[in-house]
Amino acid sequence: MAGSLCGAIWRATVGSGIRSSRPQVLLAGVAPRLRFQFLSTEVELADKTATSTTTSFDTTSRYKEKPWDYLISEEYQERYGEQPVWTNYRRNHKGGIPPQKTRKMCIRGDKVCGNPCPICRDQKLGVDYRNVKLLEQFISPHSGSILDATQTGVCRKQQKNLTNAITQARDHGLLSFHIPIIEFQPTADYSNTHAAVNKTPPAAALQNQTAWYPWYDWQQPPEKEVARLRKMYKPFLKVEAAPS
Repeated sequence: MAGSLCGAIWRATVGSGIRSSRPQVLLAGVAPRLRFQFLSTEVELADKTATSTTTSFDTTSRYKEKPWDYLISEEYQERYGEQPVWTNYRRNHKGGIPPQKTRKMCIRGDKVCGNPCPICRDQKLGVDYRNVKLLEQFISPHSGSILDATQTGVCRKQQKNLTNAITQARDHGLLSFHIPIIEFQPTADYSNTHAAVNKTPPAAALQNQTAWYPWYDWQQPPEKEVARLRKMYKPFLKVEAAPS
């Protein structure tokens, strides 16, 4: 910074033709030009910052309302081609054996972890029940079940969002799914009148209005045992009031 400032002062001095050995005169002649140069530089930096901010905002928010438009754009074709978004993703873990679960989430607040999952690394991939082309990439074409997170590498938070979006898309009829066919035999008895489905009879204790276990009922203790306990705890027993 000091070197560039000295160079600017020297160029301005040479250009203006100032020749003086006194630094006060030198700075007095160069100060207006330096002030104008600094102000113009600040304005240019502010304009560049505003332009870059607007451009990044437009890029990320262009597919916010309609994320399915991103899957038919040229940018998506250049990045992924015809393959699913998780094809070339490799999990980052210690050792040769990957853990049985993916990370809980890739984005915590405004901080993104290293090597984020296929959904978190591309913010333009909006997980929405109307984004059918994206949801189909996480459904097995053979069984129709949702692919496991250990296969796709998606974090557990995005896996939960994908599961909810796929379920909602199936409820809205946007995704087809297999319904198992049950064949009913005409000779089979599907009624509930046979002995296997009769009402369970009540227990004997409930019928006799007695306790479920015999030791639940009141049992009068022996007189000898009562007398022994009264003699043992006589100093601590309260005097029973005589009935009036």
